[in-house]
Amino acid sequence: MLVTSVIVGAAIGAVFFEERFGTPRIAAAGLLVVGIGLMLHSG
Repeated sequence: MLVTSVIVGAAIGAVFFEERFGTPRIAAAGLLVVGIGLMLHSG
């Protein structure tokens, strides 16, 4: 659930608050997902 909230939060920001959703934001969301996944896997 925590991993998907990062992506959903970015999508909500893009749709409702008209924030840009470009390559840097996609890369940042991907890095967060990978980092959270690694922390959950190691612990």
